[in-house]
Amino acid sequence: MNAACAMLPPRALRAILVDDESLLRQYLRERLERHPEIVIVGEADNVQSAVELVAATRPEIIFLDVEMPPDNGFDLLPRLEGMDPFPAVVFVTAFDHYALRAFEVHAMDYLTKPVHRDRLAQTVARLQRALSQPHAGAAASPALGPHLVPKTPLEAADLVRLQDGSYLRFVQVGRIAAVQSQGDYTRIHAAGGKPVMIKSTLSHWEARLPGQLFSRISRSLLVNRQQIQQVFPLGRDQTQVFFNDIAEPLTLSRLEFRRLRVFV
Repeated sequence: MNAACAMLPPRALRAILVDDESLLRQYLRERLERHPEIVIVGEADNVQSAVELVAATRPEIIFLDVEMPPDNGFDLLPRLEGMDPFPAVVFVTAFDHYALRAFEVHAMDYLTKPVHRDRLAQTVARLQRALSQPHAGAAASPALGPHLVPKTPLEAADLVRLQDGSYLRFVQVGRIAAVQSQGDYTRIHAAGGKPVMIKSTLSHWEARLPGQLFSRISRSLLVNRQQIQQVFPLGRDQTQVFFNDIAEPLTLSRLEFRRLRVFV
C-alpha cells in the first residue's frame, strides 16, 4: 500500500487506484494526471490493502480492478459498508462481461483496458457532475434527493442510482420511461426493472432530466417520449401507454394523452 500526500487543487476529487499490476496502475495514473480535477492519494494491489487505504485516505473515488487473484474487486464493496459518504467506484478491467454486475452494485462507471483517453474524459466529467456538490458522494448519485445532488442537468447517457429498500439498480437516464409524483415521493419507471420509489419531488426531476426527452403532461407525471412503444385507447377518457422493456403500461387521462400528443 502506497499512500501519497498531495496538495489538492480547488475542488479536486481524491481517488485511489486498486490493481494488482503495478504497470497498469502507472498507466492509469499517467492518464489521470491530465485531469487536474482528480488527484491520486494512494494505490493498493489487493482487497485487504485497499480496505486499509480507504480507511486512511477517505477517497471520494476508487478506480477498481476486478480480477486480482486470489481476490475479486467486487469483494471490496461489502467491506466498505457503513462508509458515509460511500466512495464512487469506477471498475477498470480487461473483461467487459463484468459490466452488468458492475452497474448492479455501487459503480459509477465501467472502463475496459486499455483505457482510451476520450472514454476516461467522459468518466471524469461524469464523476465531476455527480460529486462536485457538498455531501454528494457516490451513495448519493443523481437519483437521490435534491439536497444531495448537483444541480446541473443530467444527460441521456448518465447513470442514476435507483434504490427502494434492498432493491438497487443503476440505469441510464435515457432508459427512464416515466416519473410519477406520489406525495413526498416519486415513482420511477425504467426499462429492464420494476418501478422504484424515491423520496424526491417531481419538480426536482423535471429540472434535472433532459428536456429533449421528457415532457411534463400533468401535475403528477413526466414521460420520456422516446421510450414510448405503443398506445392503446381504453375508451374516450383513458389511454394505455406501453414503454420499451417495461411490462406494465401507464393509464393516462384524456387530458394527459392530449398533452402527450402535442409533444410526440
